[in-house]
Amino acid sequence: MESLQNDKNFNTDTIDHEKFQRLRRIAFWACVISFIFDITLGLTAFINCIRTKSFVGFSYSVHTFMDSLCTSFVSWHLMAKTTHDSRRRDILACCVIGALFIGSFLAIESRAIQSMMSPPSVRPDLTVVIYSFIHIIVFTILSIIKIRISKQIRSIALKYDTLNSIIGIIMVLPLIVWDRVVFINKFTHLDDLIQALMALFLFLAGGKLILDSITIMNTEYARKIREEKLKKMLHESDDDDHGHAFGGINTSNYVIGT
Repeated sequence: MESLQNDKNFNTDTIDHEKFQRLRRIAFWACVISFIFDITLGLTAFINCIRTKSFVGFSYSVHTFMDSLCTSFVSWHLMAKTTHDSRRRDILACCVIGALFIGSFLAIESRAIQSMMSPPSVRPDLTVVIYSFIHIIVFTILSIIKIRISKQIRSIALKYDTLNSIIGIIMVLPLIVWDRVVFINKFTHLDDLIQALMALFLFLAGGKLILDSITIMNTEYARKIREEKLKKMLHESDDDDHGHAFGGINTSNYVIGT
């Protein structure tokens, strides 16, 4: 996984300002569409769990709600008008996304472990298959768009939001192939196992994202402190030079007058 520190110099040097703004708008609307589908499909999965009185798709619904929160903060980051504000919002959004990743890990992992310790639940019904197919198609297209734009505008928050969407695609795959592949059908808790592994990956990614973001913020703060000290020293040095100059002029005038 690429370190956030390698991309901390978020800027538009590699592309012109007009192209940057166009890509930013495309990424923003891709995030808006992601948010709408996350909420819609997540509610569908959650309601279906209640209707069928099973937990099939429950972890998926939790992940989609967390993904919608991540997408909201990425959208806020992409609404920045200036490069400096974009960089600042990018780092803050990364901190929040990292925390949401860890929250997703706690919710999904606990539910997956509890499900693996229980008897096998009912198989996915037609509703599960439909919203799984919709999720895979929509978020595959959106992930391709977002990952390409994140590389061009060098947005770390957008990159990790795309990673979260890809994890969501992986989580719904077992719900589709469970009853349709003989080899996979033998593993009664395959979906829970995959969800537990994906949740663990989210935890590692979230922890790394938070640490990298804090490191960058500390570096920026230390740099500002050094710049302020340097400006203060230069200002005091200029004042001393002016004082000596005026002192020399007064002394010269006094000698001439004498």
